[in-house]
Amino acid sequence: MLKAGQSLLLNNRRWRLRQVRARGGRSLELEAIGASEAAQGMTRRLSAVHYGDELFIARKRAQDYWTAHLRQDWRDEAAGPVLACRPATWLDLLDAHTRHPAAGKLKNEFSWSFSRAAKYRRCPRAYYYHYYAAWEGWRSDAPPPVRRAYLLKNLTGLARWVGNLVHESIKFAVARLKAGQTISETNLIERMRSRARADFEDSRSGRYRQQPNRLTGFQEHYYRVKLPPTAWQESWAAAEQSLQTFTRSALYAHLRRQPPATFLDVEELRSFPLAGTKVWVQMDLARREEETLIVYDWKSGTVDEQELRRQLGIYGLYLQRTGPQEVKGRRGLVYALAEDRLLEFELDEPTLQETQAAVEASITRLRGLLLDPQANLAALRRFPMIDDLSVCRRCQFRELCGRA
Repeated sequence: MLKAGQSLLLNNRRWRLRQVRARGGRSLELEAIGASEAAQGMTRRLSAVHYGDELFIARKRAQDYWTAHLRQDWRDEAAGPVLACRPATWLDLLDAHTRHPAAGKLKNEFSWSFSRAAKYRRCPRAYYYHYYAAWEGWRSDAPPPVRRAYLLKNLTGLARWVGNLVHESIKFAVARLKAGQTISETNLIERMRSRARADFEDSRSGRYRQQPNRLTGFQEHYYRVKLPPTAWQESWAAAEQSLQTFTRSALYAHLRRQPPATFLDVEELRSFPLAGTKVWVQMDLARREEETLIVYDWKSGTVDEQELRRQLGIYGLYLQRTGPQEVKGRRGLVYALAEDRLLEFELDEPTLQETQAAVEASITRLRGLLLDPQANLAALRRFPMIDDLSVCRRCQFRELCGRA
């Protein structure tokens, strides 16, 4: 660790440390006096962060650092030893951040989910930012690059927001059915409209920056994307149309006639162990009809039947392990709202065996990318960027990749 009396070499200028103060977590505050001719007698206050023996000192430019290794980068000079620092970027700091254990008590443990695996398939670098670089970004003493990764992780795009609005509204309606109650379409739409207004204002005003995990922030506002004047109205209209499709459907009418006791699970976050790993699931609805377990999923966007089969197969594995064991069958029902179409999938034993093999293979692959699988530590270089800029244009992390 640095201490008063030692010297730093920054941009070929020598600085002698007058004070080194810990500020909590990994943060340090340095007070240095210029010792070379170009900086003689000047005083500077510097913010720094350390990861083990890796030191990062913030430069005046927002996304630049100086970095040095506290054991390997000392240089002997006539005026005495000096820690030779070299330029670094935010990505260099994030790389160090993900190669070291968390500073707080909450550890970043490896787990698996359908959405996590899908994110890796879309872009390994976005996967790295989401599950590793952003960890501890909620802490006030986290370095700015980590807090920024956490902010970007929590941004939403207009299309995804529409899907979330619809899902939350359907969840509320179905949860009422589970409780033996109903809600009118008018009240449900008004409730969704109130949520939409609050989300838009939280984003437009920038309030989301204070609580990015609780308040909605739109990529379109963050990146100042120029949208047609009608874009927001059209998005709202799409959300309202999808919700009306659901509330006026034969499926919803059927659900309203079912006893509340048949509703087992309404979009609760659950997990089960597989291949020594916690696997997360969140079913839109799980019900029991006589001797059959039925898992439901609502899709507001386009659907890929092969992807749906994979996702429902994972739900089937969860129900196989945690649901009532005396049932004779498991089925999956997907309601494609945009097409007003119901798709049905049999979750039989061959399907579940195939799903389990695919999940285990994915777990092995994702664990194999880690520097230390046991500690869940990752290195940036193992998660390359992709070349498809059409994907990047929709990614909330594009700023970190220099593709904003």
